[in-house]
Amino acid sequence: MNKYRLLEQLLGIVQRELATTLGAVTQARDNAVHEQSKPENQYDTLALEAAYLAHGQSVRAAELQRQVTVLKYLKFTDFVPGSVVSSGAIIQLQDLLSAHSQWLWILPVCGGIVLEYEGVRITTITPDAPLGHKVLGCYEGDEIALRLGEHVKSFEIVVIS
Repeated sequence: MNKYRLLEQLLGIVQRELATTLGAVTQARDNAVHEQSKPENQYDTLALEAAYLAHGQSVRAAELQRQVTVLKYLKFTDFVPGSVVSSGAIIQLQDLLSAHSQWLWILPVCGGIVLEYEGVRITTITPDAPLGHKVLGCYEGDEIALRLGEHVKSFEIVVIS
């Protein structure tokens, strides 16, 4: 799979989310300082709520900007047979019970985003996620078990690229 094309797709998604978030920050900040937001009595908290919202949106925007920066400076490793799973790897996992297969791209940021490349769905995952943590350091053909509440799911790493 072409990681550079996937990276372009991922950057586009994150940058669009950043632009939307920055617009929400501006709107929330404007609402917080607007003349009509001034409290009329001690129970009127509209301005305070808008200020909290603006702060939360600003924190989210800063995190998205950090993610964009990390992605722009991401270096790719060529994974060959016998390579260990590490950040940057695209892996195919197969559920040992259902034989359902899924593709995951292990990245330092932006977990949970679904990308598509030549008809294949690839989900980004970070090492902070339980599954991401489990697959790091594994090899093609290794089996992993992941506890999900009372259930245990078993997977085999079919491909590392």
